[in-house]
Amino acid sequence: MFIFGHPPSLPQARRALPASLVGDVPRAGAGCSPLSAPADFATGRQTKSMNRSNPTTQATDWRERLIAAVVAETVESGYAELTIERIVRRAGATLDLFQSQFADKKTAVEAAYESLFGRYLSRVLQTCEAQPSWPLKVKVGIGVTLDMVAASPVEAQFLTVEAMAIDDDFRQRVLDSRDRLARLLVAGRAETPHGVELPGVIESALVGGIAGVILAQLQDGEAKQLPALAPELVELTLTPYLGREEAAEMAGRPRPPVEGPL
Repeated sequence: MFIFGHPPSLPQARRALPASLVGDVPRAGAGCSPLSAPADFATGRQTKSMNRSNPTTQATDWRERLIAAVVAETVESGYAELTIERIVRRAGATLDLFQSQFADKKTAVEAAYESLFGRYLSRVLQTCEAQPSWPLKVKVGIGVTLDMVAASPVEAQFLTVEAMAIDDDFRQRVLDSRDRLARLLVAGRAETPHGVELPGVIESALVGGIAGVILAQLQDGEAKQLPALAPELVELTLTPYLGREEAAEMAGRPRPPVEGPL
């Protein structure tokens, strides 16, 4: 589960799990909480060649190139220092190209956020759908999320830290994204006869706990170490639904193989 905002720490999440998620549980990939963006975003380097014979493809490539520059520049200097000129320069584009895609720098940042979050969510849901049971979906979803953050820490910082600092409206957008991830865990209530007795916002607390771990590792420059924390985070997430013993057993199993690039 790739998670957003400034959440509670892991010890806090272990203690008190507070009362009532809203919204329906998505059917596809229920139980997964997931980011996949190219590592080249960190440097602004591009792997795609420009197809100059197809205007539509060329426009799409330029948009991706500009989004990559938005992410890298925002993480490097912060939103307040971000300018269209810096984005254009990093992308190797022109002002006209930028204006053909975005109205202003905030529109570009919004597009970058939606692009990264959408790729992340799509990747994790796709991975989870291949698993036969809800606990395995959670296990794989957490593992893939941590792998993605370790592989693309700049994108992770953009989604978890920089996006929260833009303005109140954008902060709410980020919190809404976290709520979407939390709702994906609600299916776990069917895994236990005590599901209806679980505190209403336990899913939000669990997502927040994982978010806290990810954020701390990013801030310490230790994102590469996140995959090693997967068993502990899987156990933490599954315990309210399965009980400590079964959750620990599931956390200790080897993770099923995951197809496709991060």
